[in-house]
Amino acid sequence: MKNVLILSVLSVFAISCKPAYTEDNLPKPLPERPVDNSGSGALSKEESQEMDDLKAEITVLADSEKCSNPADWKTVGLGVKACGGPVSYIAYSNKIDEKAFLEKVDLYNQKMTGYNKKYNLTSDCMLVMQPENIVCENDKPVFK
Repeated sequence: MKNVLILSVLSVFAISCKPAYTEDNLPKPLPERPVDNSGSGALSKEESQEMDDLKAEITVLADSEKCSNPADWKTVGLGVKACGGPVSYIAYSNKIDEKAFLEKVDLYNQKMTGYNKKYNLTSDCMLVMQPENIVCENDKPVFK
């Protein structure tokens, strides 16, 4: 009798626990899904071009001074990995307009962080160590 009672109670619970599927919360067939790049994991052509242009501006500014004294050079992280930390480091002279340069780098890093979130991008999560030394070779800064 006890088993019949338990079985009856379980049956009532099983019947009352229907899934709440409605037409609104069911997955839509592929042709009806909205088209956007957020699921593709890639930047649009315009976004990619914007990032390339901004990086080119940063590189031009960083390369605008010849390296003759390593003490005149600093490093800053360029780009942001999806799991945190810089993608790479870039050397720049303290003889350039440092404030304007660092503002461009910050803008680039903010945009990259935004795109990482927008497109749910992933990265290798490898820690990129900040270079400890800069030496001048052929008028260019080189990380050692």
